[in-house]
Amino acid sequence: MSDHAQLAPSSAPQWGHCAGSVRAQAAFPDIESEQSREGTAAHWVMAEVLLAAKGGATVTCAALEGQQAPNGVVIDEKMCEGAQIIVDDVLAVADKFNARGRLLIEHRVHMPQIHPTANWGTLDVGLELLERNVLFIWDYKHGHRDCPVEGNLQLVNYLAGLVHELSIDGIRDRQTTVVARIVQPFCYYALGPVKEWVFNLADLRGWFNKLSAQAHEALSDSPTLTTGKWCRDCKAVGTCAPARMAGYNYIELANAPYDMDAMTGADLAVERGIIADGLAVAKARLEAVEDELGHRVRNGETDSGLALETGQGREAWTIPPAQAIALVGMLGVDAAKQAVLTPTQTRAAAPKEVRPMLNTIMANVTRRPPGKLKLVQASETKAARAFQTRK
Repeated sequence: MSDHAQLAPSSAPQWGHCAGSVRAQAAFPDIESEQSREGTAAHWVMAEVLLAAKGGATVTCAALEGQQAPNGVVIDEKMCEGAQIIVDDVLAVADKFNARGRLLIEHRVHMPQIHPTANWGTLDVGLELLERNVLFIWDYKHGHRDCPVEGNLQLVNYLAGLVHELSIDGIRDRQTTVVARIVQPFCYYALGPVKEWVFNLADLRGWFNKLSAQAHEALSDSPTLTTGKWCRDCKAVGTCAPARMAGYNYIELANAPYDMDAMTGADLAVERGIIADGLAVAKARLEAVEDELGHRVRNGETDSGLALETGQGREAWTIPPAQAIALVGMLGVDAAKQAVLTPTQTRAAAPKEVRPMLNTIMANVTRRPPGKLKLVQASETKAARAFQTRK
């Protein structure tokens, strides 16, 4: 069996809404970011400590700092800190029921009721206490972006796997309470890093039906494409025609009849969510289009009318802080705060009458490093302007 399911639970928030995303992304390489590699390593720390605890040992995540995870990432303090938060939460629940030995850790689940062959994955942590009519499930997120727990299709998909594995029928599901938790230590959520969704397992029947329909459509000959906030994580957003059209529809509406809204606070709250989702789609599309244009321009294509130009970074001292402080201090400028002021801040702090001399002195001890490459109109680059005919 492959290491990755064609319909992975982690991407259920995509294919569960946009069936065509599976086919659309198939042609794109699966490239891990540094952040995702760190997240994988933090998951490994979590699993190692929980497996030790399940076996009766007492280990903290900090004990693994400096070790190398199976993916080659060296475990640092941040990974240990994040992993410890979910470990503490899981063990607090397990100890409440004296059930450490029943923890399901990095547990493979299959969901044939969603799709017979293509839907399976690995659950972070689960705890089955059906004799008490309760089922716990945890998912760890190492990133900063907020990941809501309620209605989370990844968790719904994992629960479909547990329903299959535990042979929970239509009578037992009505008697079972699910406590689903997402742990996000670095999201800085107002209510803390642990988000909880409590519901009756029978409530997921409609969600399972939706995932099943989406899964079968995704692997059919004619899947459809649907835009939404899930587009931000889609590798095909830069070539997706519906994403392009959705962006255009979101941005422009011209010559509309005169009509002013009188919206309630609740109406505005709903619109806020719609706009946030729209911005996410537009931002993802813009980033993908700029990446593709940058690639084409670097390879010599000129039909876009764009060029690549290096901007200027933030001006910085090229001498040690103490020397910079002493140098500008000769002109009565105090650059000695908690740290040496930046060159720009130093100029702002200088008396007006000494700024010309200060600029002359600082010209030899400051620099502007190259900034990021950015797309500009080819006719507006510095090189193009230098060769323009003066009128």
